[in-house]
Amino acid sequence: MKKEPSKQEHHFARVIGKPPLHGAARYSTLDQLGLFTETFGPPEIAKKGIIFWNFTRSDGGRFSLVSRLPRVRRTDAGIGRLEVEVRLVAGPGVRSFWEWTAERLSGIESLEEYPPFLGSANFVIARLA
Repeated sequence: MKKEPSKQEHHFARVIGKPPLHGAARYSTLDQLGLFTETFGPPEIAKKGIIFWNFTRSDGGRFSLVSRLPRVRRTDAGIGRLEVEVRLVAGPGVRSFWEWTAERLSGIESLEEYPPFLGSANFVIARLA
């Protein structure tokens, strides 16, 4: 009987206070800003209206989700309903970053998962080197 190779389990953590990664976007998706905020927490804001979320993987890999802050008009129903194009910027291991991001967004959108910032949850806050 042939044994299938085991898929390495990675853990991801949000990194706050560092600038987003720069480079070419490897993937992008268009959805409501509210979905990204519910899934990943409030974005950080950089100069010139850039919003972003930074993450690190358990093996030290890093990636950023980057977008532009949408322009709000008087007729808009709410900033969370505005659509944004979010780009995934990463180096090696981009596929695992994309899979993790897509799985999280899908789980929140389909109501299979609760947004992590609602209700009781276990959070670990640790200083990253």
